[in-house]
Amino acid sequence: MAINISNENNRDAVVAAEALIPHRSVRYQNDKGRPVSTRKLLKSDVAHDLPELLKKNKKPEKVAAALIKGDPEIDIESFGMFLADLSRVYVTAKGIVHLIEEIEVIYNPDGTERERRPRIKGPQNMNGEFPVRWTGKFIKKDEAIHKFVFTNKKQLVHVNGLTFDFLFEMAKELAEKDALLLLRGGEKGNEPLVMNRGGKPYNAFLEGRVKDDAYCLILHLSNMELKKPKVLEDA
Repeated sequence: MAINISNENNRDAVVAAEALIPHRSVRYQNDKGRPVSTRKLLKSDVAHDLPELLKKNKKPEKVAAALIKGDPEIDIESFGMFLADLSRVYVTAKGIVHLIEEIEVIYNPDGTERERRPRIKGPQNMNGEFPVRWTGKFIKKDEAIHKFVFTNKKQLVHVNGLTFDFLFEMAKELAEKDALLLLRGGEKGNEPLVMNRGGKPYNAFLEGRVKDDAYCLILHLSNMELKKPKVLEDA
């Protein structure tokens, strides 16, 4: 993912944002020592499920008799095949739904429903006309982890020598301050970050680390804030 970012001196640069995938130390293998992995298999399809069998046999008793006599619920040619590159679709009794009206449901802190409204799919603001802004608002790391729930993270990486220097200086300053920097997007630089069209808005906090000539910039994303519950007065 490309991201257009601005530093404290209002210099812009297009860099890359990559997902942080943790390295797994646990590996699964079979009794012969060969590596194993999870695969998705086709178990059934709509042409062989119970509603279709009822259409053909009319009564559950006849379906049971057909199951005993043969295998009408199994397609030998396709069942058990490996599945890959899948896409989710919505299906009704009339078939696949192509036009969906999405409703956003807002809940109160106690879990009760407060409001329903049509979901507005706004544009992404990570790599557009206006860069992601360096707001100058810092928050100490210890304070941030007690105030926000971080649900995702991205790593900012350079794409050439110029952007390396650009990001290295940014990471160095953040490391010296030992704090996270709030980033904002939009024309006025006051909007939460949205990574894709219709995506969730996130409060984004940038963390910098440096070691010798190497740097690490991590973009911590949060859409939930921790608040202390009200203290109940003694009756």
